Amino acid sequence: MADKTVSEKFTGRVVKQVAANARSIVVLCFVVAVLSSAWALTRTPRWSAWAAAIVPGSTSSSLSASAGALGLGDAMGVMGALGSGVLPQPAGIDITLATQILGSRRIQERIILKYDLINRFRANSMEKATKKFGERFSVTLSPEGIIFVTAEGSTRTEAAAIVNDIVDFANQELLTLVTSRARRSRIQTEGALSLAQDSLEASREAMESFRARTGLIFPEQQASSMMDVMASIESEMVSAGAVLHGLSGNLSSRSAIYSQASAQYRYLEDALRVRSSSGDSLSIFPVMDSMPAYMREYENLVVDIETRSAVYLFLRQELENLRIEESKESPTIEIIVPPAPEYLRVYPKRAVMVITHVAIAFILSIVWIVFLTWFRSVLDSPESGPFVKGVLADVRNQFRRHGNGAEKK
Repeated sequence: MADKTVSEKFTGRVVKQVAANARSIVVLCFVVAVLSSAWALTRTPRWSAWAAAIVPGSTSSSLSASAGALGLGDAMGVMGALGSGVLPQPAGIDITLATQILGSRRIQERIILKYDLINRFRANSMEKATKKFGERFSVTLSPEGIIFVTAEGSTRTEAAAIVNDIVDFANQELLTLVTSRARRSRIQTEGALSLAQDSLEASREAMESFRARTGLIFPEQQASSMMDVMASIESEMVSAGAVLHGLSGNLSSRSAIYSQASAQYRYLEDALRVRSSSGDSLSIFPVMDSMPAYMREYENLVVDIETRSAVYLFLRQELENLRIEESKESPTIEIIVPPAPEYLRVYPKRAVMVITHVAIAFILSIVWIVFLTWFRSVLDSPESGPFVKGVLADVRNQFRRHGNGAEKK
């Protein structure tokens, strides 16, 4: 049997058909290129921004990088299998936890709600919006312990803002999730400090009420001044009594001088008695009889205020110390490279889209030509041709009969 010529072989026939339909293929690729360009112009552009962050005080290795990819539970299993000497446990947990929080669903939902991405994605549920946002957002951990956060937005500014918000929300979640001993102590101390402050305010209000009720602003100084006044009255009364006693031997009780000295002595006596018993409206000091009770009440109030002030100051100092300890123990994410938006948009890449669509159209055209060439060879084959033509004829007859029946009806 003689060998077939190139034109008679299947490959030759395919090449010949491609050459015969080259114009149609070029026209099809051109139309696809135009339609692809027009479609790309209708797409909403997106820009990408990224930032580099670290967890201070933590170290990382290739194991921690794999931990970030596997997830927190799998990562802990890997670390337990390889031994604690490969990666320091606290540091590995901190950086892995920070990575998981950055990529968590809760952070994504907060971003979606803040930027109203459900409507912009035209999603009918949070699940679909989260799925779409997950395609435009990524968190990766390098072997050196640097976390790279990348996100896409409709503008360069929005993309950078989304990256910033992701880090801020993650820090807020870390403060809520990390339950260290210092944090629990800090929460309890805050409650005790609030009670101590309320107690101190109650003691101060009691002291204020005491001062308004008694008129004693500075009781020690006022009591000393009161004693000085009473001593002065008593001294003057002794002098007046001596003068009155001297005049009684020389003058009659009806004498004007004797009456004046007697009236002065009675006034001083009444003033001394009033200030030591009931007091009067002209006195600025409480009566002498009530001073011991007032001083005792004042001393109790002073001791109460000083005690509660000491407790309040102690708790205040302890709270500050616990906050410092908590900040040391809690992992925080710090940005070392601020969010930097890319100069070129990440979507749509018009040139790539046009080239890709044209290449797909060209390949499909070649595939279609190959299929038609093969099918024609099957029809022209003396073995399979009659059978295939008969099957096609039967199919056409079925449709023709159905159509004729419908017309008759």
